[in-house]
Parts: sequence; structure tokens; C-alpha cells
Amino acid sequence: MTADNGVVAALRRLVLNLLPKVALSRTTGLLARAPLPRQLRPLVYLTFARRYGVLLTEMHGELGSFRSLAAFFQRPLRPGARPLAAVPLVWPCDGRIVTAGPLRGERIEQVKGSDYVLADLVGDQALARALAGGSQATIYLAPGDYHRVHAPFAGLLQAVRALPGTLFPVNPAAVGCIRGLFPRNARHVFHFRLGCGRSAAVVMVAAFNVGDTTVTAATGARLAAGEELGRFGFGSTVVAIVGAGEPAFAAAAPGQRVHCAAAAL
Repeated sequence: MTADNGVVAALRRLVLNLLPKVALSRTTGLLARAPLPRQLRPLVYLTFARRYGVLLTEMHGELGSFRSLAAFFQRPLRPGARPLAAVPLVWPCDGRIVTAGPLRGERIEQVKGSDYVLADLVGDQALARALAGGSQATIYLAPGDYHRVHAPFAGLLQAVRALPGTLFPVNPAAVGCIRGLFPRNARHVFHFRLGCGRSAAVVMVAAFNVGDTTVTAATGARLAAGEELGRFGFGSTVVAIVGAGEPAFAAAAPGQRVHCAAAAL
């Protein structure tokens, strides 16, 4: 990192720490959930789609059917848009890889040269120990991405925990300058038991702006790979983790584009 880049990162870190992130996000969330007049909806959503690169051809439903921006953010896909790969491990969402591959014991790589403690992310020492030595995929969902999250594997959903926190942005610039960002943000942790007995988890990390996370899966349910777990209100991040053994998340380069339900092996 050059001296100039270091100064920019330090300034960004200072601004992000001082920003009233939760209050601003709650305000934005209220605005995003406000109903829009039906005649204005197509124009508003088309403008958003052009700005953020939304693929409207993949969307199920008419633009006028979404009552608010928040509803449009969580739009469903048309049937067949994401065929489920015939493998035991698939990507849980659309987005771009932040990091992916083996865990370092009980630590997860946030970006190259920076990691954090797994137990801090999942909020459970026993679960962290059960996941130690496994593999993970951290995926960033930009505002224009499909914002529903699905099970990357088949298993029993044993528990869902809501963990409090702040709402840092989760874009690459913020992730690169805020140490331990993901465990500091509010998040939902889905604790799974796979058919082979291994532990696994999916963490939906909320983010600055809207900050909403909606859980749609029922605790105690046996879910197939590809079944819906929850929905984000805006750009966010998913961390999917499986304990040691096979199948495992393959190493993937930062920035690699992935699609929900495609093979993650």
C-alpha cells in the first residue's frame, strides 16, 4: 500500500467509525418501505435498475406489483432463472467473492492480510469449534443483485440467532479498511447439522443503508439445498461455512462472480 493509499484508507476508516450508521440506515429503511403510487413504480424501478445493473429479465412479476423500493429489492426470480446444480454444495446467493476457501483453524480471512475470529462472527464458541478447520465463502451482494439467500447444502436448521451490532457498509472499500467488520455488524446466524453429522452455518450480515434482514426459513426444518433462508433489504454480505471434511468450498479469487444454486465445489 502506498502512503497516499494509506492516508485515504485512514480517512475512510475515521469517517465510517464516526458516521451515525444505524440511525441513518433506519431512516433510509423507512423511506425504502414507503408505498409508491402504482403509476410511478415502473419509472422508479427502471431508474434503479439502470443505475445498479439489475437484470430485469430474471425477475418474476411486473414492476408495478412491487409496492415499495424495499419490496423491489427483495424481488423473486422467475422460475428456472437459477437451476439447482446436482452437487452437494452450491452458492447461497448471487454476488462477488470477498474470500473463499479453507479456514485457518478458527479464523476467517476478511481480506488478504486481515482475518477475524470465527466465534466472534457466529456468537457461539461451541459452534466455532465445530466449524474449525472447515471451509467458507464470503460473498458481497451489490445493490443490483438478487437479494434472497438460499441454503448452500441440505441439512437440519437447528437454530437461528439474531446478533446485535452496528451497520458498516460492506462494499470492498469498507471491508478493506475496517478490521473485523463482519462480526461488528448486526447479523443472523443459521446453524445447520448436515446429514453426515458435520456442523455448518450461514451468516447473513446486515449493512449500511437499509440494514433489514428477513428470516424466512423455519427453525427445526430439514432443508434441501437451494431452499430459501432469508432476504436482505439492500446490498449486504453472506458468509457460508462448513466444518472440516467434504464437500468443501473451493478457493476462489476475490471479485469472482457467483450465482445462487450454481456449484460451489
